[in-house]
Amino acid sequence: MMQTLGDMREHFLRVVKMSGACGVNLSAALDEGQIDAPEYADMVTRCRGCAQVGKCDKLLATRPVLPEAPAYCENRDEFAQLRDVQAV
Repeated sequence: MMQTLGDMREHFLRVVKMSGACGVNLSAALDEGQIDAPEYADMVTRCRGCAQVGKCDKLLATRPVLPEAPAYCENRDEFAQLRDVQAV
């Protein structure tokens, strides 16, 4: 059974928080063509389908800076790739 998707605004903010905690600036990524609007929307949609939202919120509340997104994060690979691109 597929999980019901969470609130779009809440998950948009969660994606922004998690990316920031991982050292990724999503606004800059969009502006610089590292991602496009559909890719950004896909990140939010993946987050909306995540079953670990409570765990994520607790983590972000206690650890505003992370070396990388947690293993359960639906956007872990995207954040890692963007961090590498933006670190150059």
